[in-house]
Amino acid sequence: METVLKDLSYGARLLVRSPGVSAVALLAITLGIGANTTMFSATDATLFHPFAFPNLDRLVMIWESSPELRFTRGSVAPANQNDWRQQNQTLEQVIPINQRYFDLTDREEPERFFGYLVGARFFDALGATALYGRTFTPDEDQPGRQQVVVLKHSLWERRFGADPHIIDQTIRLNGKSFTVIGVMPPDFNYPFNGGELWAPVVFEAKDLANRGNHYLQVMGMMKPGVTIQQARDDLNAIAARAAQQFPETNAGRGVNVLTLTEDGTRGSRMYAPIMLGTVAFVLLIACANVANLLLVRGAARQKEIAIRLAMGASRWRLVRQLLTESVLLSLVGGGLGLIASVWGMKALAQSIPEDFSKFIPGWHNLVISRTALVFTLVVSVVTGLLFGLVPAIHTSKTNFNDTLKEGGRGTSGKASRNRARSALVVAEVALSLTLLIGAGLMVRSFVEMLNSDFGVDPTNVLTLQVALQNEQYVSPEVRVNTYNQLLGRISALPGVARAGAIGNLPMGGSNNSHGIERIGQTLYPQGKQPNVLYVPVTPGYFAAIGTRLIAGRDFGEQDGKDSQRVALVNEAFVKSFLRGEDPLGQPVKEAGGSTFSIVGVTANVMNEDFDERREPQIYVPYSQDAWRSMVLVIRGESDPSRLASAVRGEVGAIDKMLPIFNLKPMERVISERMSPKRLVTMMMLAFSTLALLLAAVGMYAVMSYAVSQRTHEIGIRMALGASRADIFKLVITQGLALTLTGIVIGLAGAFGVTRALSGLLYGVTSTDPLTYIGLSVVLALVALLACYVPTRKATRVDPMIALRCE
Repeated sequence: METVLKDLSYGARLLVRSPGVSAVALLAITLGIGANTTMFSATDATLFHPFAFPNLDRLVMIWESSPELRFTRGSVAPANQNDWRQQNQTLEQVIPINQRYFDLTDREEPERFFGYLVGARFFDALGATALYGRTFTPDEDQPGRQQVVVLKHSLWERRFGADPHIIDQTIRLNGKSFTVIGVMPPDFNYPFNGGELWAPVVFEAKDLANRGNHYLQVMGMMKPGVTIQQARDDLNAIAARAAQQFPETNAGRGVNVLTLTEDGTRGSRMYAPIMLGTVAFVLLIACANVANLLLVRGAARQKEIAIRLAMGASRWRLVRQLLTESVLLSLVGGGLGLIASVWGMKALAQSIPEDFSKFIPGWHNLVISRTALVFTLVVSVVTGLLFGLVPAIHTSKTNFNDTLKEGGRGTSGKASRNRARSALVVAEVALSLTLLIGAGLMVRSFVEMLNSDFGVDPTNVLTLQVALQNEQYVSPEVRVNTYNQLLGRISALPGVARAGAIGNLPMGGSNNSHGIERIGQTLYPQGKQPNVLYVPVTPGYFAAIGTRLIAGRDFGEQDGKDSQRVALVNEAFVKSFLRGEDPLGQPVKEAGGSTFSIVGVTANVMNEDFDERREPQIYVPYSQDAWRSMVLVIRGESDPSRLASAVRGEVGAIDKMLPIFNLKPMERVISERMSPKRLVTMMMLAFSTLALLLAAVGMYAVMSYAVSQRTHEIGIRMALGASRADIFKLVITQGLALTLTGIVIGLAGAFGVTRALSGLLYGVTSTDPLTYIGLSVVLALVALLACYVPTRKATRVDPMIALRCE
């Protein structure tokens, strides 16, 4: 132990005595470890530990699936989940979850909250208890006993002023009285941190016979000792029996069972491996950089090492001393990196808007955890050993007889050290190019996405959601008249150019799909009926949102409740189902429902994932399918935020108890949905730029040292008549050879590694030649610049001074 402390003390003094080398090395290590700690902490929070439920190892999410229709996470029909609950042999609980909006209308101004109707054993399965009051009892999902509600802690604080007497108080939600029975702890955020209150779900007899309406999520808790594969097999056997018994609704439908963590982190799994790989590359480049610096410093310490060897020190003792120094350097850099990662976590937490991040499990836990501290310590030690091992071995091979000879030049081991330095530079260049190409593809993809046709024009567009939940709006005719009146009043406001409404806003995060059994002359058999997006719109919506009409006509007053059922479809619908046929006039029949006649074709709109898929969509007149909840779309003549107050006034004039929800400019809606791809793109760009700078520093260090080692040779050449141009060519050729070798290796590596980005790219392939060639040229120019300064110094060597070194 005493020897180790002496080694540490000596290493610390050495760091202080070489401030230049230490500062550059510490900067590289700090950036490398800081980036890795930040990404590990984010991944740990959102991928490995997004939930902290006591029963997590037994909790699963259960979805309907259909290989024929290519979906694996389909919503569940009430009758199907009832089959699973009654017939399964592997689950202790089967708990339905139904997303709902709740309008609070009896306190201050009306307000809408996102929440859930859940099975009565929901909290019990999660192992969650209330902070105040209680959660549901097993019989509170029965008709007549369901008017109770549990509040999220933040809602209780914000809307109810953290009233300690809220328990047993009555509030009005969606026009009905609910008794508050509990307030959850601050850290309870399930499902997906979006829900602000929970009420029991109740199924009437007709609901439990419904197999055609798929709208539920289902959570299950497995019995002790049951594996997830056993649960899958059990539920799929039940689904197979239902498919035989009810072929018109269940043919071709199976069951997909996922762990709660696996299901909740599917979004994070798209990006986490890529970002972890990116920062790992940065750390490797930093290690190569520091190893090169230590090799240079080791060459300068040959006489010291020779004296130690001459005095009887073993090579293992020297290697241990040198490794201790490198690990100490790495630990100091790791400590600084940990400090940098605290700032990085704060920046990361603020990089995605709250309205979007609250639906990412674990995002609220973005902190440096104890696991991250252990990770930083381990990475620091391993990094120190990694970048210190090669320099330590090479330095310990010094031949003390040659080095200590008077006038000796200490050339022992020089060739092997030079090879090691060159190999490290080649590795830095190759890794940097791989990162640069990955970042370049992401940047090009993001630019292509921004420049693509979104199918809407978001400029000066204000969006807001209104729901007609009260009993006075039960009649579809009343809902149609209310929205017509509201849109008429808004259209008359100064500064409003157009106004319309749609059931689900494009790129807004919500979709609704219907099964189709006939399109044109094509009939689809049971189990192979396609699902298409389905949404009602009002006349004027397409003009307000800026979606082009490609063919046919828009909806109008003639498309009333008692008129022929009509529909508009998008280009993707025509391409998928009516290729080569005139779509106008073609019939479309819903599965077990109405038949529409196509009267128009609209442009495609961007999907919520911002990828290149364009999904078939049907639009129907609102007067023929009057939903309670609609999104108003208002195109202003200037900044749409100026219209917000006036629009609120018009809604209140129609019904002062109508809450307004999700009031945002359309540009903000799009920006929020884009934020994950923007964040990944910017981070990859930042890390690849850092890698490029580290590679340039490494190249500069190697070339500077090479010039210093060849001073005598350069002096002789110049004394024999070599020109400065000859010397320039001699030196810079060495640097370019290393660069080109690294570029070739980097291109090969990028070709393999960037295939992992294919699913995230838009409008560009993972083998885009422009990106590969362009960034190779950029890296070559940066390397050339890094070589230029040392090379220029070599051409200015005075032959007489150079020859005096002998």
